[in-house]
Amino acid sequence: MKKVLLTAALIALLPLSSQAADVTLEVEGLDASRTAGAALLVGIYTEAGQWLNNAASGQRFALDAAVGGKVTVVLKNLPAGRLALSLYQDANGNGKLDMNAMGMPTEPYGFSNNASGSFGPPKFEQAVLTPVSGTAVKVRLN
Repeated sequence: MKKVLLTAALIALLPLSSQAADVTLEVEGLDASRTAGAALLVGIYTEAGQWLNNAASGQRFALDAAVGGKVTVVLKNLPAGRLALSLYQDANGNGKLDMNAMGMPTEPYGFSNNASGSFGPPKFEQAVLTPVSGTAVKVRLN
């Protein structure tokens, strides 16, 4: 009987652990001279095999409220479990991260955990986090 009650209790908790989370994202390092008409684009990745190629979802935020190269936004309905964030300031509003001839980004960008790679982007595992509703994630853009 104890096993049945324990199993029932665990099953009752499952929906709570798989609910989406709303998380505050605090971003620093925006190019303050290029926030008018610009946007912050956030890619949300849930699988290493999709990292930086096929986001599970994305969110876009106008940067009108940015002050001193900083902005705070709320990421709504993040999937439960591990995920990684990739974000950048779309300074010219073209919907993509612009690169120079060498393939280096010309717009501010960053990753969850402030992850950085050597000679390229960081690995998914470096940027992975488990969001908890009501918490803040801080990212400094490069």
